[in-house]
Amino acid sequence: MSLLRLILWLLVFYVVIKTIGNVFKFFAAGTSNSANQNVGQKPSKYKIEKDDVIDAHFEDIDSNKSEKPKDNS
Repeated sequence: MSLLRLILWLLVFYVVIKTIGNVFKFFAAGTSNSANQNVGQKPSKYKIEKDDVIDAHFEDIDSNKSEKPKDNS
C-alpha cells in the first residue's frame, strides 16, 4: 500500500511541477514584445531557394478506363 501511495505522490508532484513551469512560460512569453511578433513563425531549418523547386503537373485518373490484367501463365 505504501508503494502505491508513493507512486501517487510522485505523480501529483510531477503534475504540479509541470503546471508551474507552463504558467511561468505563459507569463514570460506575454511580457516580451519580440516573441509576440513572431508567434506561429518558425524559422526553417532548410534553405530552399526558389530555383530548387520543381513544378509538377499531374493528370486525373479516369475510372471508366481500366487496365487489362496481365496474364501470368
